[in-house]
Amino acid sequence: MTRRQWGSRSVGRSGGGRGSRTATILLAVVLIAVPALGGCSGSSKEDEHVIPALPPKVCWRAFDGASVVSLLPKAKDPNAEVKGDPVFDLYGRFKSAGCQIHIDGESRFTAWGDRSWSDGRDLETHVLNSLTRLGPMPIEAGDKAIVYRGGARAYFRCERPDLPPSPRNVSSTEVKIVELGLSANSAPSTQHAKDVLTTLMKQYVQFAKRELKCRN
Repeated sequence: MTRRQWGSRSVGRSGGGRGSRTATILLAVVLIAVPALGGCSGSSKEDEHVIPALPPKVCWRAFDGASVVSLLPKAKDPNAEVKGDPVFDLYGRFKSAGCQIHIDGESRFTAWGDRSWSDGRDLETHVLNSLTRLGPMPIEAGDKAIVYRGGARAYFRCERPDLPPSPRNVSSTEVKIVELGLSANSAPSTQHAKDVLTTLMKQYVQFAKRELKCRN
């Protein structure tokens, strides 16, 4: 399935004998202390990372910003950047839509939707098998859905009378199937993160049905 792709320190001289020995000990202490101070400096830079700031609603206003933030890593730049399609429409010029949230220039959360050229059965055959190592679990969202470490997927049939004509090699049944995906590649491997993804996917399915004017 194809989708749009989306300085230095000087030490004075010392005399011989005991004074020289004392200076040598002091110099050794200084040399040992400098790396230790360097280590503290490194940890303070790490502490400068902050929780990214998001608007109350993100990605077509489909998701609560506070929920999405819990799936994101801390950032050097507190200002997250939201990129993607301005509207969620799978039956217009394109058959897919996507939204990404970038943290420090890297995509850390993605939501996408697509008209699936299948009847949804590949969720259990191809998709589930490919995600076995991520511990997929079924959830109640749409017709079929799963949540796994770092993401979630869902399928549902969109019933509406004014669907555009199907391509010649695609049946009218298949063109009604909508596939949704969420990816949070830096989310912690916790049950809480899976719970958040589950809630977001349930919200996403309801949002998609409303935006696509599905009657079911």
